Amino acid sequence: MKNKKTEKLISKDYLTIGLYSVVEFVVMMVMSMATLPILAWFYPYATAFVLFFTCPIYLLMAFKVGKRGTLLLFGAINGLFYAIMGSVYILPITLLGGLIGEVILAKTNGYRKLGAQTVVFTIYNLLYGFSNYIILAISADYYFSVMKNSGYTENHLEYLTNPFWIMVSTAALIVSICLGCLFGYKLLNKHFVKAGVIKST
Repeated sequence: MKNKKTEKLISKDYLTIGLYSVVEFVVMMVMSMATLPILAWFYPYATAFVLFFTCPIYLLMAFKVGKRGTLLLFGAINGLFYAIMGSVYILPITLLGGLIGEVILAKTNGYRKLGAQTVVFTIYNLLYGFSNYIILAISADYYFSVMKNSGYTENHLEYLTNPFWIMVSTAALIVSICLGCLFGYKLLNKHFVKAGVIKST
């Protein structure tokens, strides 16, 4: 898609980012709950499965706004949702992911480039995914108690600490984001450009 000059975020952009961030979070929660009954067998791929469906939402938001600060604000909103739900430790991780992504997008002028957005969204979600291991390293007892209270069993927790399944989960996440962003990009061009939601390619 054509790059337009990056400007500062305005009120309409804040509303757009807020709306799409809420939609993405709701879809992620619904999809996560949908996989909960089969997590004992599906856990290494659960996050990847959910991300495939949330990538198009993020990509639509990123291309629609196309300005510096979009990913950072997206990360801040998502982190705040988790903080309100009790997982305060996720907020600094989503902010860090947003900051790293913003630096990459600024250096590459990649606000409306599929490759750049795919890379930064992958980095963002890898950091977000590994936030579990950060709190696990700080206080394993606390982490396992929270996970068990959330409905996770010993089988689920075994995946979290097994190096092989950690690598499988990471690989599945990267592949899923690449496919999800590619699918989202095709949707943008096929439907949203024609509808005038996003400027033509």
